[in-house]
Amino acid sequence: MVPRPNHAGATRYDAVVVGAGPAGGVTAAILASRGMRTLLVDRARFPRQKLCGGCLAPAGMQVLDRLGITQHLPRLDSLRLESLRIIARGVSHDLPIMPYFAVERASLDQAVCEAAIARGAEFRDGVAAKVLPDDTVRLEHDGQSETLKPSVIVVADGVGGSALSERAEFAPRVRKQSVIGVGSLLPSRPAHAQHNAITMVCARGGYVGTAPSGDGRWSLAAALDPAAVRCDGPIDTLRRIFAASDLQPPEFAKGQLRGVGNLTRHRTPAAGRVLVVGDAAAYFQPLTGEGMSWAMACAEQIWPHAQAAARGEDPAKQWQAACARILRTRHAMCRAVCTLAAHPARCGWVLGAGRTTPAMGWLSRRLCWSPA
Repeated sequence: MVPRPNHAGATRYDAVVVGAGPAGGVTAAILASRGMRTLLVDRARFPRQKLCGGCLAPAGMQVLDRLGITQHLPRLDSLRLESLRIIARGVSHDLPIMPYFAVERASLDQAVCEAAIARGAEFRDGVAAKVLPDDTVRLEHDGQSETLKPSVIVVADGVGGSALSERAEFAPRVRKQSVIGVGSLLPSRPAHAQHNAITMVCARGGYVGTAPSGDGRWSLAAALDPAAVRCDGPIDTLRRIFAASDLQPPEFAKGQLRGVGNLTRHRTPAAGRVLVVGDAAAYFQPLTGEGMSWAMACAEQIWPHAQAAARGEDPAKQWQAACARILRTRHAMCRAVCTLAAHPARCGWVLGAGRTTPAMGWLSRRLCWSPA
């Protein structure tokens, strides 16, 4: 269980962070360590199970190292993923990569929350938050309501969060023709997957990634063509992707496959005293499960922008530019590879040619996000 310090009667906070995932936990740890009286809240009860790709890139691990969080994550050394296997039209290629780490999401969320608490933040779970037009935050818990007016509010409630639903300027802009995301936690290793690898299967209807989770299960995440989903439904679309490479698809129990909607969306990054970070700010197809690492890398840079918001300045352009500097190259690489994955014949040709091409070594070094 996540420890909760006793702050009974505390009603004044410098910062309220909504969402206690990797982005929110890192944000709360950063703000609290800088002396801000910080409240971190999440709608879910902890420990919580959350569908997630569960892969941390080397750059994401570096953020956790700097915050002293990796020591709280169990069995990391046994969960190293050192290969990226790409399969298209029956052709497969294994690319060596700098080690990624498969982490069970509940353990990671608990670790970042504990890091925030250790730095002085207060954590409350089971709390629904709404950011109101006057830059106050309404908190609801067990039928009780409380309104806070902190100096700065950071929203990190994920791609499906609702904390900003009453702020029209933060309405998300969704690219309607972008691929549809679905995912599942599988009880055992799929037949096509390897223990120490991230595996991507590409076909005309989209692509599917699988990787081991930190608790013995396997994470499956797919980006599916919306036209294929409308025609065949998500499960049959997944089956067709595996069948295109003569692979046995996993069996999904009823309700086991969950959708997250269109995978490309963004919103205004800041307004008034409100900053948005992580998937809540922008969501882009994260190749090899880099989404958590992207979110934490941006959250680590939030301090000067939170200061600006607390002073009543508008940090939107500077905050957006800071995140763009971190992620621009990664987004470009992912866009290129995802475009290739959408054309399985071309992808299969590249993989076949790459068996003897030095360019594949260059590609493998750039596919995965390593520390600078």
